[in-house]
Amino acid sequence: MALGVLFVFLASGCALRDRKWGTCAVAGGIIGATVGGVTGGVAVNNTKEHPRNVERGAAIGGGIVGGGLIGALLGHAVCDPEKEAPPPPPAPAPAPPPPPPAKAEPLVTLHGPQFDFNKATLKPAGKKMVDEAVTVMKDKPSMRVTVEGHTDSIGSDAYNLKLSERRAQAVRDYMVSQGIDAARISVKGWGKTKPIASNKTEAGRAENRRVEIIPE
Repeated sequence: MALGVLFVFLASGCALRDRKWGTCAVAGGIIGATVGGVTGGVAVNNTKEHPRNVERGAAIGGGIVGGGLIGALLGHAVCDPEKEAPPPPPAPAPAPPPPPPAKAEPLVTLHGPQFDFNKATLKPAGKKMVDEAVTVMKDKPSMRVTVEGHTDSIGSDAYNLKLSERRAQAVRDYMVSQGIDAARISVKGWGKTKPIASNKTEAGRAENRRVEIIPE
């Protein structure tokens, strides 16, 4: 009888409120029900007139229900997890990535007039400008550079890429002829992919036709 009442209490108690009962509430209910049942039984035994079995069972059952309810409420209020501690603080936001390193300024920039039209032949005026970079590299033996070639937008992508590579290679060959170790010079052709001015005007296209000598 007592166990049946205890089961009914636990099953109905969890449905009393639309919330999840924690471990401490359940444990408190069980302990309270046990104590209540024992107390009810002792109280009946201490009366002058011993009741019949039905009355005795009702008294014990009442003790179980009452003790269980009080124990569950006390257990839930005292130590159920949702009462124990606040949730941990949110993780800090990740640090932003460092900005990319700034690109070094070119030592020398050769524009279109330093080359023959539609060719990769370096003119005397262009050689004189490259000599400035050669002097700097001789003063700084550890310096390495990349020679980058660029074109305007006239012509196909494939043709302009090859032309930019040939012009960059012509500058590298001249620097090597002036005493710079070839291992210190890299070559890159960009074609028309990196304009620095508008290709809608002749002046802008002239700016875009260039070779840059850039320290690494």
